[in-house]
Amino acid sequence: MQTRYKSILTAGRLMLSGRIIFFILAVACIAGAFAGCGPKTPGGQPPTGRQATPEPTAVPEELTVPENIELSGGAPARDVIRESGVKMVRRYYRKSYVVAVPVGKHYGFWGLAKAELSREGDSFVSQKVGDRIYTTAFFIANAFGMRLLQDDVHAEFTVPEKLSIRYEAGIAKVSVNGAEYPSYPAQKSGSHIYIDCESFASILGYKTYFDDASGIFLMYAEDIAEDVVADPAAQIDLYRERIDLYEKVVFNVDDVECDTTGAGLYEPVPFDERQVGIAYTTWFRQGYVWGKNKTWDLPMLGQYRSEDEDIIYQHGVWLANAGVDFVFVDWSNNINYDPETMRKARDDFRTIEESTELLFKVWSTIPGAPKICIFTGPGHVQEQADCLANGRMKAKNDQIYETFVADPEYGKMYYYYEGKPLLICYGATPSFASSPDEYVDDRFTIRWMTGYVGQQGNLHDKETKVSSFHWSWEERGAQTFAVHNGRPEAMTVVAAWRKQGKEGGAGYIPAGLRDGGNTFKKQWQRADLIGPKFALIVSFNEWSLGEQVSFENSKDIEPSAQLGSLYLDIMAEQIKKFKGR
Repeated sequence: MQTRYKSILTAGRLMLSGRIIFFILAVACIAGAFAGCGPKTPGGQPPTGRQATPEPTAVPEELTVPENIELSGGAPARDVIRESGVKMVRRYYRKSYVVAVPVGKHYGFWGLAKAELSREGDSFVSQKVGDRIYTTAFFIANAFGMRLLQDDVHAEFTVPEKLSIRYEAGIAKVSVNGAEYPSYPAQKSGSHIYIDCESFASILGYKTYFDDASGIFLMYAEDIAEDVVADPAAQIDLYRERIDLYEKVVFNVDDVECDTTGAGLYEPVPFDERQVGIAYTTWFRQGYVWGKNKTWDLPMLGQYRSEDEDIIYQHGVWLANAGVDFVFVDWSNNINYDPETMRKARDDFRTIEESTELLFKVWSTIPGAPKICIFTGPGHVQEQADCLANGRMKAKNDQIYETFVADPEYGKMYYYYEGKPLLICYGATPSFASSPDEYVDDRFTIRWMTGYVGQQGNLHDKETKVSSFHWSWEERGAQTFAVHNGRPEAMTVVAAWRKQGKEGGAGYIPAGLRDGGNTFKKQWQRADLIGPKFALIVSFNEWSLGEQVSFENSKDIEPSAQLGSLYLDIMAEQIKKFKGR
């Protein structure tokens, strides 16, 4: 959230072992079988009969041991990529990291980021077939940042208009832009095409290493090959630890202890009606300073601008795959910004608003991408209530409606609640809004939000933690929850929180640290217990130390250089539990 906490609220490493210097990643376009994303590929027509997500199959067919094949010594895909001029460190064919394929698991890793083998759960796992290690085309595309086109017998990995790597099940060849090379055959199993890892690695010019004891198969690019080969055991140990962490923390969704205040007062919302929203920031402009003393860590995707469409795309894919239903984009301090007259004078607000338009544009190309709504003001402008009376609030909301809701294309991506586009209004912290009808605009469903409802005694019942009407931006400890039409409506979920006040002083509340994911999971458990319509996660990508005061006290979910995708993955599993899946 833009700098906003004042008055009663005081703004207040987890270090993964192993050698992770290789894993400071660049941008990717994580795959995910997006048939509509790419044009015709070089070397021939695109495969026909594509589907965005394969239909699940209950009983996958058993893979067969292939005959021995002598693989080509060349690296045709690498050569095509180099000649095409595509920036490898920005989007496709990720380098400077290791891909780890654990045999018998339904997931693997690229660097410190998890990649799933399928969208159907753990029915599909990487397999050792004779001396070969096979994994799904979905995982390969996911891990290497390419787009996947797949039908019943074909799997095609693409860099649109640059590269096509095409397999056909049962055929001991692979086509690279129409030219054929020897390969262990792809195999069909259930709804997936399985690919031999060594064959794919050879096409890219990658090196490989297999540790039979752990069942971990590594693929790595030439630029880090010397480091891996010098001490492969360290790499294997790193992924052993990562797998152990995921089994104990991420995939373990057993109930944990949490605060039960208010439980049972209202009937929980049915699982199939529950929705998840997450706060999203678009303020990273040219010249934004990342790193020491500015941000709590670096993004796993590297330093970026909010106007970078590759970054926007990757975020959309991540959130879609995690099961997020909508984002609320932070315009909370933009109420006085007029894009017609102030565009050149206020580059900060220009970036926020124009990057939001790109969000609508790019996410409309991603199947299942979250919908979008605006988190508007009045915010912390002077005399907030005057914004309602003097027309500034209406002017900004007119802009939101005309730009996004009324637009034939953008309107499809706007999030609706109770039959109208949702508009979340920030009433500052502490909030000046005295009633849910403080501002009325019949075009929207309006909800008010403020920070730390639980520390604003006039906004909630201390005995039940029920909010009078405000949704909360964040909380310290047990979350309050809003109620609407006799049902829990909204509860915030955070990965950590800042302290309030000074130790020993009146009103002091200690910080809630990340604690290896335990704080996040306790917050989710309380949401499960109360059962609101909305679980509101704050936040995805604020990054600034002004809001995220330290590494361990940060609450962002976007994958980071040191944490990898750990919190994104915890969130995805907890969303499944919250929705009863």
